[in-house]
Amino acid sequence: MMLIESATAKHDDAIRVLTIAAFESSEFGHNGEADLIEAIQEDSKDSEQVLSLVAIQESSVVGHILLSPASIVCRGEKLDGMGLAPMSVLPKYQRQGIGSLLVKAALQNLSEQGNAFTIVAGHPSFYSRFGFEPAIEFGIRHGFAGMPQDVFFLHCEDKTRVEDFRDGMAYYHAAFGSQHDEG
Repeated sequence: MMLIESATAKHDDAIRVLTIAAFESSEFGHNGEADLIEAIQEDSKDSEQVLSLVAIQESSVVGHILLSPASIVCRGEKLDGMGLAPMSVLPKYQRQGIGSLLVKAALQNLSEQGNAFTIVAGHPSFYSRFGFEPAIEFGIRHGFAGMPQDVFFLHCEDKTRVEDFRDGMAYYHAAFGSQHDEG
């Protein structure tokens, strides 16, 4: 039986191991995702700004999803939301619906908190199943050099919340590095 629960410090080592394993076997390779998770968690230590969930099967952590503060900035105004990244599942458990369970649980949690939007860079065929739409359709762009805009998506239950941010720039947590030529 699969259990989705909030990650705690007792899960940290398992999250690191599974994140490295998941990204080593991905088409993108391991690019420091485990270090990114640790940096975001350390920066947000005494706050509830981060949503970190684990998938547990037979008392082992087999999947993890992290959401951290993000914003959309347009014409001097800022809208706060969340950025999904990274999400990982141990390779031998991939393609079994664990990632889907994690995304659904995270979006449900954020909905209950009144989250304005969630952004993600990823596969269109995967994220569109959960209501993510191309961010460019909202006029919203990410600022990561070398990453195409067509892999950038936005999820919002109430689209009127992002209407005033058309032509805006999305920013992930500062731990993600330079965005929109700012650092």
